[in-house]
Amino acid sequence: MSKARQPGPSAATSEAEQRPTGIYLCRCGPNLGALVRLGSLGEPAAWPGARDVAVHDVLCSPEGRAWLAARIHDRGIERVVVGACSPREHEATFRAVLAAAGRSPEHLQLVNLREQVEWVGGAPGAATERARRLVAAGLARVRLHWPIPPCDVAASPDVIVVGGGAAGVAAARALARRDRRVVLVERSFAIGGLANRLDEIFPAGECASCFMEPVLDEVLHSERIEVLTGAELRRVRGAHGRFEVELAVRSRGVDPAACLGCGACSAACPASRPDPDGGPARKAIGVPYPGALPHASAIDAAACLRAAGEACDACARACPFGAVRLDEPARTREVSAGAIVIATGMRPGAVDGPDGVVSTYALERMLHPDGPTGGEVRGAHGRLPRSVLLATTAAEEDGALAVEEILKLAARLRAKLPGARLAIAGGLERLPGAGRRGVALAAAGVELLAGALDPGSLEACAEGVRARLSGGGTRTADLVAIHAPALASDGAAALAKLLRLEVDERGFVAERGASPFEPTATRLAGIYVAGAAAGPRSIREAIRDGAAAAGLVLSSLAPGDRIPLEPFAADIDAARCSGCAVCASTCPFGAISLEAPTGPAVVAAVLCRGCGTCVAACPAGAASAPQFTGAQIAAEISALLRAAPAGGE
Repeated sequence: MSKARQPGPSAATSEAEQRPTGIYLCRCGPNLGALVRLGSLGEPAAWPGARDVAVHDVLCSPEGRAWLAARIHDRGIERVVVGACSPREHEATFRAVLAAAGRSPEHLQLVNLREQVEWVGGAPGAATERARRLVAAGLARVRLHWPIPPCDVAASPDVIVVGGGAAGVAAARALARRDRRVVLVERSFAIGGLANRLDEIFPAGECASCFMEPVLDEVLHSERIEVLTGAELRRVRGAHGRFEVELAVRSRGVDPAACLGCGACSAACPASRPDPDGGPARKAIGVPYPGALPHASAIDAAACLRAAGEACDACARACPFGAVRLDEPARTREVSAGAIVIATGMRPGAVDGPDGVVSTYALERMLHPDGPTGGEVRGAHGRLPRSVLLATTAAEEDGALAVEEILKLAARLRAKLPGARLAIAGGLERLPGAGRRGVALAAAGVELLAGALDPGSLEACAEGVRARLSGGGTRTADLVAIHAPALASDGAAALAKLLRLEVDERGFVAERGASPFEPTATRLAGIYVAGAAAGPRSIREAIRDGAAAAGLVLSSLAPGDRIPLEPFAADIDAARCSGCAVCASTCPFGAISLEAPTGPAVVAAVLCRGCGTCVAACPAGAASAPQFTGAQIAAEISALLRAAPAGGE
């Protein structure tokens, strides 16, 4: 987008001062005028360079807007200074008034007299002088504004969902059902996330795989959803409605369309790797875990002998379907989308302690038929436990999620170990309705202990493990399962940095800046965060988040929509540009390129976010920012520093 450059302050002064300018001050109801003397400030004699000066009670009201538009039109005003409230509150309002009066919205300068003067306080004389100087600065600046024609671009209705867990799958499914094209990007080689590794789901105790697999199958076979496993975002450019995303896709080493997950490759593989759940070692190739979807093998490149330089092809020779692709390279993929949903989930925390101390997630996996012990519970020394303590700590960070997990495990252990002594320590008050469930468990013989567990007190003893409780006293058990605070998923912090989103101390995407009326929205338009990517969530909460994110996407982007471009794309003066590419190398949004190896530079307005980095970096002064040129800023500062105009107080 090319625009005429503005001349310097000295060359523009005589022409600028002849442009008919109006100054309109607003009392903002009762909010402006107690300190700032609008009567004297609004006298035409105070502003000899302005064609029209007036004061109105409430300029933003329908009557005030109509009055302002008529005054601008009837008196031939070309530039407008409004002294009122914050630009964040009503700049768009007054820009619309100028447009209604047949003027360019760019010919407005809104001066914030309410927050920056009236509400600051002080003596009336000093406050009026501050207001006068701010208005004078706005007057000097607005005379150098130039019209920028409106521009818009076609918005993409497609969506990228990052993360294939419960929240991501829920979002992708809801979007696809409304005929949106979705690219589901999953870092691992299977979708379903933590939810697909559990055995039962709280509170009804549904079979997790029965709950998840039909939905995962729907997603994998949807014509509207493209599932990319082993993939991550590498680069993101653009904004809401027009994101350009580069994906890095790792080699799976196996064609999932040809593989049936028969296990022949795993049986033939001579390399092994540790099981993340503590079970028997796993081969370097195989289905990621029992029940994983897609149900196809994948190669762990770090464990494969070929990574060490060996020419092993045992898996390829053993595969009866010819599905192994040992030489398949990693690749990149360019995707355009109108919105991005972050649903990267969480990973379980770990606990430290003597033999017989595990995390509640480890106990969950222990109870799973496909878990490390085949569904059998094991305590200290690998024995069947005669006593189990399920506990939270006083510093518990996951709130209700920890209590849900413990209540679920207590019910399952009561059924699994009917003769064992079971106890729960702490946390029931964190979950609404937990008291009722606690009463039911107590009736089934589960002890409800006062106080949370002190994790620093754990020690091995003849009876198994001894623990001290914050409510006083100690407890011994063969097995102690402690809820460990969840952590953000691997790669979540890097993704947040790529998208310029803040994270909290645990690495979860911070929800600060989003409106309570737009749950899952972030401070950046078009980017949403769902499920445990924003903090620990239960499966049902994650699913609700995913559906909510999909709803916001559907309400903000429709097929055929056009997105107006904000008029702040940087401009390059080709005559002054030397083609040094400093601007291109510093642009954080990838919006600048060179027409030829030696320039000049060109700005892609659709990608530019108007940050001004190129303007500051350009050694030749060839880059400028619309309505923030050196001439405009110099005029504004000079007027601000000069003495008050003649005739004022």
